Amino acid sequence: MRYLVTGAAGFIGSHLTRNLLLSGAEVVAVDNFSDYYSLDLKRARESNLISPLGLNISRIDLADGEQVTKLLNSYVFDSVIHLAAQPGVRVPLSQHQRYISSNLTAYANLLTKVRENSIPNFLYASSSSVYGNSNDQLFSEQGSITDPLSFYGATKLTNEVLARSGRHESPTRTRGLRFFTVYGPWGRPDMAYFRIIASLLNGFEFPQYGNGSVLRDFTFVDDAINAVVKLNVQLSSEEEGHSDVVNIGGGHPYSLMDMIETLQNLVAKKVKTNLSPTNPNDVIRTCADSQLLKSLVGTSPATSLEEGLSEVVKWAQRQDVQSKLTAWCESVS
Repeated sequence: MRYLVTGAAGFIGSHLTRNLLLSGAEVVAVDNFSDYYSLDLKRARESNLISPLGLNISRIDLADGEQVTKLLNSYVFDSVIHLAAQPGVRVPLSQHQRYISSNLTAYANLLTKVRENSIPNFLYASSSSVYGNSNDQLFSEQGSITDPLSFYGATKLTNEVLARSGRHESPTRTRGLRFFTVYGPWGRPDMAYFRIIASLLNGFEFPQYGNGSVLRDFTFVDDAINAVVKLNVQLSSEEEGHSDVVNIGGGHPYSLMDMIETLQNLVAKKVKTNLSPTNPNDVIRTCADSQLLKSLVGTSPATSLEEGLSEVVKWAQRQDVQSKLTAWCESVS
């Protein structure tokens, strides 16, 4: 099997690339090395997770159609797993071009060329953000209304619409991966758990938005990667032109205060916070209905928050990591 993984220097992308290489698959890994947050962290992921397995990440800007065409004409791929994107819901309006370039233009370039080349499988990162402030107890792919609050969430919903709308034009099967707050070692420094740990270990001042009551369905990265790999295998059994979306979450939400308390207990210190008003792009609650995921691959994310955060703390306490946590956090607002 030959895979193309985009966003391979990113959090989920680097873990997925490593998983596929360890399984014996052939992988072409690309990233544009965006400066949204520390390039040093992205290079550290590559040097720790990917390069030891004999692969280097190619620097490619998917928003450049000529680069996309050259890339996809250079190999015959069995599956493309598109994780490259501008992440986060808090990018200011003045910088929304980041979303447009990475989440719309780059996505459309890649989807179009994948279909032209009749690549069998195209999986792409969507997000729980597409649901917005759903009133449903469980956010369901079939039953819940999609009404994103953020521009980021709107771009992800647009990706899903584009995948569905063109399915009759090509044998390519498409599957949107609605990730629910993925966390773990080598994560993103704009995420709360990463910054809380930096506060506990290094005294970094954690910028807390709101009173900590927001609920998130936290998904440990190993569970997320396991789901993606299995969903790609299962997708191959669907009819040509098939298109769907699948939640990747376990359906067990915790509050920000739960996370803070868990991390404080693990490190035996108190977090240093800087309180700010709730960000209007932050939803109140997320909770995945995992029934579709279970029906497709037989499992769903099950790592407890304490177990997952314990693994992150162990990683963060490595000397080569702890010494850089603060700088990585300060690289993004």
